[in-house]
Amino acid sequence: MNKSILIPLVSLSSLTVTGLVGCERASETVKQTEAVQVKHIVPAWVGSYSGHTPCMSCSALCEDCEGMAVKLTLNADMTYTLDRQSMSGNDVSEILTGRMLFKDEDKTELELVGVAKRNLLLVNSAKHEVEIRMDQTANPYAISDEFLLSQT
Repeated sequence: MNKSILIPLVSLSSLTVTGLVGCERASETVKQTEAVQVKHIVPAWVGSYSGHTPCMSCSALCEDCEGMAVKLTLNADMTYTLDRQSMSGNDVSEILTGRMLFKDEDKTELELVGVAKRNLLLVNSAKHEVEIRMDQTANPYAISDEFLLSQT
């Protein structure tokens, strides 16, 4: 009789050990799943933008001015790099870096801090574009298509 009682106890204890191991594995699987689900979400406006704009003294492309090649990189840490190169023969390049800030809750109106001219931007994440706006007012230029930078 002792043997029959002893065998079920041994079987029960081996099931318990197996059951605990199974729980630990399930717990590990949950932890792994949680780790996979924690993803760094990059905002849609992050990236590099480029385009060809009128020169700094013009509000539209004109015959006397070849304009500027503009490259802008917006980083998730709220910093930027702006590279503007004149196409008017002197090919002077201006590279500015600094921090930026959004002027609205929708994160569409952007200011490049430390940039004296053409520092106000309108971000259109749906179209993957940034529009350079008029200084101080942030109004669009009359020919706003000439002030668009496309995401590259």
